[in-house]
Amino acid sequence: MFSKGIKRRSIGSQLILLFTLATALLLACGLGVFYAIVVRHAFAEDNAFLADKISALSADLHESGPNAFAEELKGQHAGEHAAYWIRILDPQGRTYAETPGMDRLLPPDIFQAAPASSKALAGTQQSALTLPGQKDYRMGGKLFSLVATTQGSGGQPYTLQVAQDRSADERVERNFALLFVVVLSGGIVASAFIAIRVTSRGLQPLTDMTHLLARIGPSHMKERLAPADWPRELQPLANAFDHM
Repeated sequence: MFSKGIKRRSIGSQLILLFTLATALLLACGLGVFYAIVVRHAFAEDNAFLADKISALSADLHESGPNAFAEELKGQHAGEHAAYWIRILDPQGRTYAETPGMDRLLPPDIFQAAPASSKALAGTQQSALTLPGQKDYRMGGKLFSLVATTQGSGGQPYTLQVAQDRSADERVERNFALLFVVVLSGGIVASAFIAIRVTSRGLQPLTDMTHLLARIGPSHMKERLAPADWPRELQPLANAFDHM
């Protein structure tokens, strides 16, 4: 009694739904893995460049001394776009020299405490996702990766604070995420369209059989379905009907 009120879903709609869901799942998994690999590689590559930059700066500070290092920093122009922002703190923790404009954008106190030696950074593998003491900081619509390290020069310990501008990488990540959504949405629509066409074509023999059976009546009792003319899945039905 209750089964009469249940509306059965058609085979075609179930096939279309399952095909579309399967395609969406495969696309999401494939694009998700690709997205994770690209983002992971981008961050690891940035960290490798940052570690190399800090190692080079530490070596320069140790060999040339803070005065030559400070003169080089003063040669940069304020407001000039820089991929790296650099600051030197003297043994008392006061700013000795810095990239022009860095005090307004990246004050010294936002950096984490510097490790005891720069050797920890020098030994960092290029595939690492984080560096010792690394910190992400957002300011003025930009994303920075901050690292501090200690380097001796002239028998005195100096602190190097280095900030890497990663705003461009963040924009690429957002654009990639948008592309992910667009491709996934387009793939789902395309898979649904293909599923509709394929299902309609695949179920056409069943529709043809239905029309043939509808012609059979008291005046056409000799009609036969000819099992050999139907797809393999419908041949048992055709045989059963002809025997009946």
